[in-house]
Amino acid sequence: MLKVDCTESNIVFCAWTGSNPMSTNRLYSLLTILANTRCPTVFLNGDSCRKWELDEAPFHPAFELLSATHKADYLRAYLMYHHGGGYTDLKSTSKNWDPHFQSLNASDKWCLGYTEIGPHGVAPVAGALGDTLRSNYRDLIGCCAFIFKRKTPLARDWLARVDHVLSEKLELLQRNPAKHPQDRLGARFDDGRISEYPFAWTELLGDIFHPLIFEYRDFVLHADIAPSFQDYR
Repeated sequence: MLKVDCTESNIVFCAWTGSNPMSTNRLYSLLTILANTRCPTVFLNGDSCRKWELDEAPFHPAFELLSATHKADYLRAYLMYHHGGGYTDLKSTSKNWDPHFQSLNASDKWCLGYTEIGPHGVAPVAGALGDTLRSNYRDLIGCCAFIFKRKTPLARDWLARVDHVLSEKLELLQRNPAKHPQDRLGARFDDGRISEYPFAWTELLGDIFHPLIFEYRDFVLHADIAPSFQDYR
């Protein structure tokens, strides 16, 4: 169990929680994160992530049953609330994050990220809320790279909503745990079967994150820390 204010320490987290090997592109992306962010980087796998689990705030009991992708979605909410700091997907970057930690720490804002890339980058939230989010995508930050101060109301609500969704579907998940690192509701397996894993692709991240960022948009800084979205798999 580690207790560190990762925003003040400029720590950037990234994660690969699956047992499947990382591709050459993912390994290259990790090297660019280590070399270019100019910040201490913590690379989490399925075992080492437990070092950041607090005794007083254990991971949700659904955690071990999630797909590797959804474990990473859960971890970023948990880490940003309890520890703060940066988080980036394993996508290549040329960006120096150190000035952005300084900007956030010197401000009264709660988090910092890159402006969402367009309406197509917004999570597929249904109804009027989804329309509002897509129309106002410039007020949103993307899900793939950001920095959070520790224990902000935004991150508190983010983790609480993720926990709520996990609790609502825990029994379903126990009957249908993830069978693939990128498992999702309705996915087709190689043998033609359809996955009954209960979570849609964006259900534990974008569907929660984007509405909250819009709600708390006055407390969000925008900065150029977007990773590359090309050839990362």
